[in-house]
Amino acid sequence: MNSGVWSKGRIALIVAVLLTVVVIIGLQNGDDSKASDEAPKMKEVVVERGSFKIVVSANGIVRPIDRIEIKSKASGEIVEMAVEEGDVVKKGDLIARLDQKDERAALAQAEADLDIAKAELTQAERTFARREKLYESQLISEEERDQIGLALATAKGKLIQTTTTLERARERFAEAIVRAPIDGVILQKYVEKGQIIASGVSNVSGGSPICDIADMSSVHIEAGVDEIDIGRVSVGQAVTVIADAFPDVKFDGKIVRIAPEAKIEQNVTLFDVVVAVKNRDGRLNSGMNTGIEIIIDEREDMLLIPTMALQKSEDDKQTSKAGGRVAVLVKEGDSFVRREIEVGTSNYSHVIVTAGLEEGMILGVPMTSRLKLENQQMEERIRSSRSFGTGNRPPQTR
Repeated sequence: MNSGVWSKGRIALIVAVLLTVVVIIGLQNGDDSKASDEAPKMKEVVVERGSFKIVVSANGIVRPIDRIEIKSKASGEIVEMAVEEGDVVKKGDLIARLDQKDERAALAQAEADLDIAKAELTQAERTFARREKLYESQLISEEERDQIGLALATAKGKLIQTTTTLERARERFAEAIVRAPIDGVILQKYVEKGQIIASGVSNVSGGSPICDIADMSSVHIEAGVDEIDIGRVSVGQAVTVIADAFPDVKFDGKIVRIAPEAKIEQNVTLFDVVVAVKNRDGRLNSGMNTGIEIIIDEREDMLLIPTMALQKSEDDKQTSKAGGRVAVLVKEGDSFVRREIEVGTSNYSHVIVTAGLEEGMILGVPMTSRLKLENQQMEERIRSSRSFGTGNRPPQTR
């Protein structure tokens, strides 16, 4: 074998020596720091009195309460479009004007027909009056008088017909002008000047929408509340709304509806909750993202401690839960003593103390850093590697 080539046995021996050195150094460092790590550092928290709240939070979207889609009863070309998205309009303001040439011609014809009908009726009434006198003088027969009476009735019918036609022509002429049905804001516009639209009443498809309008003085917030919290939510509860666009402004709302059926989004079961909000200053726009906070419980002057101050149960398997008797570490002199206390409701960040503590007492929370945990895990791995290269040695018995 070439002397420049190391044997596998020599390589294995060198590796074993190096690993042994690393293990010894690691264990020595662990032993040096063990004494200092035995006593965990304590974060001190003070027992205080304050306000206690249980709040259910959710994300929502601003929706108009009444959104109206505006269409025209008439068909034709739009010759004037008077609004843009975001415009504030009053009831009766002009939205759009259609080409009225046909309607204007029909209106003029109806007015002329009415004038003719009135003249014919006047003539028929006079003729009938004259013939009635002749009949009374027995100068004409009864048959001739009846013919004149029929002509009078026909003239009256024609007047009624032309009057109705004129009224309808006026309506159709007015329908070519689209006006705002309510006070509100133009949310969306669908057409422009020069576009030809279809009637919303005579077209099978339902006609062409012109724009959407809504009264934004009050709005709805549609939010999805987790099924875990929905049992504590009810109609009429007060809600605080904060829009993402105005994080420093709080809007007051009230729950007006809770969906009877859940929906599932990304494997999370949610119930839609509708919150009515007064839109002061018109800041809330349709489609804005918001956060809502529903106050479930609110109390003042409660004795409170952070939930992180609760210690593990005696079997050290799980942290004591809020409600009933739990344990905390109370500072006495320079040390911390375990003490059982009684607690009530918790809001996940704080818990109400009902017995066992007084305001101003100091509690300790053991602080174990992530780095320390990682070092301990590394030491365990090093200890488990002590038997590397020693073969399958049988375990020692105690």
